[in-house]
Amino acid sequence: MTAGPERLRELVEHTARASNPEASLRALSALRSELADVERTQAARALANGSSFGAIARALGISRQAAHRRYRNLAGGEPPPEPQPRGRMLVTSEARTAVRHARAEATELGATVVGSEHLLLGVLHCRRASVSCVLRDLGVELEHARECAQPTIESGLPEEDGVPAAVPAGPKGISDYAKRVFEQSLREAVARGDGFVGVEHVVLAALQDPDGGAVRTLAALDVTPQQVYAGLAEHAGPATAP
Repeated sequence: MTAGPERLRELVEHTARASNPEASLRALSALRSELADVERTQAARALANGSSFGAIARALGISRQAAHRRYRNLAGGEPPPEPQPRGRMLVTSEARTAVRHARAEATELGATVVGSEHLLLGVLHCRRASVSCVLRDLGVELEHARECAQPTIESGLPEEDGVPAAVPAGPKGISDYAKRVFEQSLREAVARGDGFVGVEHVVLAALQDPDGGAVRTLAALDVTPQQVYAGLAEHAGPATAP
């Protein structure tokens, strides 16, 4: 998934303004990864529109040979592939615990599937996680978040009495939407250069969709994804693998 302008702007600001140098370097690493994805996307568009490797090389200030080596697999006009982790990516015990809590929260709230709002609640159970600390600093506490929990809505689904229906169930109560959040958490881990998937990556993935339950729940609590990004960038330490 290619980053939007707001995400890039946030990363630039975090890189320049983070008081902690390690936080600044992590933001810079994420920014480089996001910009690389943007460059590949634009190179694919240029090739699909008939631009030559020479023209792309001139635009990027590199040699034609370098442009060809870098983007020859895009010459057919196909969209650039999503970054994939190499080998098997470790999922931390804390992230697994968050998912178990998310299932329990979904059951407690009478939901038939786990949505990103339940993942948010599950993460809040993991009080030692840095993202949980960031959320608490923003005033997001488990009990209040549970009271304000909003369902995930996907466009294109049938409406019930004029209201879009919540995401449908999938195997074991996990919707296709929730599966996509988990897949995005892998990409977030790769983009940040982490060798594991932790609760921070799950939250970052859930915040990508403005219609997701996690974002809608935070909005009900007067918290924006940008505030969470800023808090994570300022936080002293990254997620820790077991």
